[in-house]
Amino acid sequence: MKKKAVALVLAAAMTFGLTACGGGGDSAGTDNASGAAAESADGGAESAEGGSEAGGEAAAAGNTYFDELQHLVVAFPTWTGAPADTQMVTDAVNEILREKYNIEVEFQISDSGSYNQTITLALSSGQQVDIMSTLFANYSNMVNQGYLMDLEEDGLFQTYGQGIQGVIDQKYIDACRVGGVLYGITNTRDYAVGRGCISVGTEFLDAIGYEAPADAEEIIPITEEELEDIFARLHAQFPDLEVYRPADNDLVQQTLVDQIGGNNFGVLLGSSDELKVVNLFETDEYMNFCKRVYNWNQLGYISKDAAADTTNVIVLVKEGVLMAYGTGGKPGSKVQESTGADKDMTIFQTREDYVSSSAVASYPWAIPISTANPEAAMVLMNELYTNPELADLIIYGIEGTHYEITEDGFLDANAGTSPDTFSTLNWLYPNQFASTVIVGNTADLWERTAQFNEEARQSPASGFAFDSTNIATEQTAVTNVYDEYRKSLEFGFVDPEVAIPEMLQKMNSAGLQKIIEEKQAQLDAWAASK
Repeated sequence: MKKKAVALVLAAAMTFGLTACGGGGDSAGTDNASGAAAESADGGAESAEGGSEAGGEAAAAGNTYFDELQHLVVAFPTWTGAPADTQMVTDAVNEILREKYNIEVEFQISDSGSYNQTITLALSSGQQVDIMSTLFANYSNMVNQGYLMDLEEDGLFQTYGQGIQGVIDQKYIDACRVGGVLYGITNTRDYAVGRGCISVGTEFLDAIGYEAPADAEEIIPITEEELEDIFARLHAQFPDLEVYRPADNDLVQQTLVDQIGGNNFGVLLGSSDELKVVNLFETDEYMNFCKRVYNWNQLGYISKDAAADTTNVIVLVKEGVLMAYGTGGKPGSKVQESTGADKDMTIFQTREDYVSSSAVASYPWAIPISTANPEAAMVLMNELYTNPELADLIIYGIEGTHYEITEDGFLDANAGTSPDTFSTLNWLYPNQFASTVIVGNTADLWERTAQFNEEARQSPASGFAFDSTNIATEQTAVTNVYDEYRKSLEFGFVDPEVAIPEMLQKMNSAGLQKIIEEKQAQLDAWAASK
């Protein structure tokens, strides 16, 4: 690697790390998951609310200026693909990176539905990808297929990732290890999720005369019976509109299922504190979920094209053809969903707040083995985690064009002069807590997020990481069976009383029980080692 070391300010970076990480834990840690979440969120909040300068200085840990311009490819998904002004934002990002490191980036942005296929094709064909999000790409699968780099090989992370270690507690980092190897870095965000949350257009609720409780907060707790009544009234009032559109992740969002290893082939039930891996497809939880959606489909709440149509629910809401969809609840959900839909949304919740075992390591950021320059890739990743200016640029676009900063310091995404908004999945960004809080929220959003993580129901397996190496063949076979039935069952198009037994029989023949046994064995060993 041709490079000129300007400085490796390791002492300064380590000092920052001690400051940012003191006094907490992490939500995937083996000691106290929720306490660790508070620590990470507190550190992130410092970056967002006055500690931004410190976060930027932390990036100096790998402050390496390259003699030759390094062109790096960064891949990640958004709901709808690359925003219209992606090149404009890329140019602004590169102004910063060229001056500081002699690095330039190219963003490869895919929509959520095609990202897995796109990134898998790129990696399998040896195309250059230097940094990638594993959202929608299945982190463990990426590892098992040999696509991701060991970030600690030759001291890569230790040398060039010092800033990351200053904003993320070590326990969070360790939660992303697979077989003891660090292949990815978690992003800072809400690790807890409000399960059973439904986002409904407020204009439609107004039309049916719904009145929220006088003391209602941004997320309104209701019973499933109350939700059924609201859906029935919406359908009666607007018979030509789709009441609800299921999504691929509805099963997780609408139930208390803990996906061990990031899939449904052996899970923990959130209603239990036992480390007992169960066959989800034999449970009342799965049957009742499918029956509920099937009933909605039979009542005409779900479009007949829902299973085949890949249009994102946010787009359908914007187009005025969809009234409600499932989402994950958290502090700031109402603002987030309303901003995305370009209209006021009301958030209901029927289940608990929950931190799953894989919450921290669900979709880490990683460096593929196809990277052109591992050192430059890690320097860039470090900068993404520590530079507040880049956070706002990549998440929201350019100030004055795509957003404005209000007098009291909030980001107003609706105040830009450009008709084309620039936005990604803000919670996907490496360090969301480095970004400016969106208008409509309170200034203590990141602190509230920390509290949310701390108070949520905790999976007894928090911090456990499953290694699927021993059952890779069975997992592929079972996945193929699941793919045959999943959408028809979980979008409500077939009778679950008939389809679930059929699917289960095929899954068992494909090796489902072996997967469950392997998960239980690894979970028992993990518990015994604590």
